[in-house]
Amino acid sequence: MLALNIIDVKEFMNQMLIGTTFDQFEMVETVITTFNTFSIDGKLRRDFFDTDTCDIFDQSGMTYSLWKEIKPFCYSVIRGKRTPLHFRIVFQISHRQKQAILKNLSSHISPEMVSGMFINIQYKNKELLCTTGISLKTFIPDKSPEQQWDAMVLDFFRRHNILFDQM
Repeated sequence: MLALNIIDVKEFMNQMLIGTTFDQFEMVETVITTFNTFSIDGKLRRDFFDTDTCDIFDQSGMTYSLWKEIKPFCYSVIRGKRTPLHFRIVFQISHRQKQAILKNLSSHISPEMVSGMFINIQYKNKELLCTTGISLKTFIPDKSPEQQWDAMVLDFFRRHNILFDQM
């Protein structure tokens, strides 16, 4: 697990809310506290969609909305003259991305053993903290998937010029 303190909060927020940097992540959960607390569960409600769309979800393994679809709602809540008191956003990579990462590892970890690979973003007291994590369905002593995910997140942040201090 990584813990990263984001140095340039304004630039990070621009990339997350206006830019496309995080658009391909699935959004698991968002909670934003301004004058009220707004909560969004990113889980796709299959009974809302037609059969063809559900088939696409099945083929891709998609169970959560993409950030690019939820971002406008979050932006409308966050923007304004006053900054939020708090927010938390939980991103995860897609099922296909998870499979590709685990396939590249020379280990016995199968994609079915990993529930998700996450980036947690939390803003509180004018500080922005990002943490990483992997959720496993069973205990495994091998930490290489977690180490690989942490390295990929660090690389992702560096490629997008996101300045951070590692805690």
